[in-house]
Amino acid sequence: MCLSLVNRPCLSLIVIEGAPKLLISLKKRICLLAMPKTGTTAVESVLAPQCDMVFAGDPRVKHMTHRRFARYIVPYLVEMGADDVETACLIREPEDWLRSWYCYRGRPALDGHVNSTADLSFSAFVAAYMQTPRPRFAQVGRQARFVSDTDGMLAVKHLFKYENFAAYTAFLEDRFGTRIALPRVNVSPERDAPLDPALRRELQDMLADEYAFHAGAK
Repeated sequence: MCLSLVNRPCLSLIVIEGAPKLLISLKKRICLLAMPKTGTTAVESVLAPQCDMVFAGDPRVKHMTHRRFARYIVPYLVEMGADDVETACLIREPEDWLRSWYCYRGRPALDGHVNSTADLSFSAFVAAYMQTPRPRFAQVGRQARFVSDTDGMLAVKHLFKYENFAAYTAFLEDRFGTRIALPRVNVSPERDAPLDPALRRELQDMLADEYAFHAGAK
């Protein structure tokens, strides 16, 4: 996982915890959607024991989008009389989110793999991401699609900026009545990842909905 600031070197953030999870608590009436590359692993590890449903393992399960949650999980919750379960999620500044993927797929473990970005600049990665169809290494999805309904409208009830992680944890502490103490992490430089200004403008146009969702998040 990579933690970075826009137009700055990417930092490698190593957390000694389990994999990210999608969590649902019926008692607290909350579902925590696990957006990839938003560093929620430590929070989820604290709250998982208090939740009734934990989705982990396969990325298609643990990183379930709001659309899939509404289609497959909500009907089951309604049958259980829990139709008032709210959703919460983090969203990251779009360019920074892509930079995190770029760094993650440039790690040595992927050397020689079709998904590796080790031999690419970040600008080349972003240019590939804007192509149709995208090359395998640039197939990382869309945050906007993750948090929206089938009409493209924001559907997550409680959306927080990744850059305001403290507000997200404060919300969860209040909802669960539990202190969330984040573990120590090791942070080290990973890769320089500047983006060509012209590509940035193109990216902002392409991801206008995503930038709007992020701007409106708490």
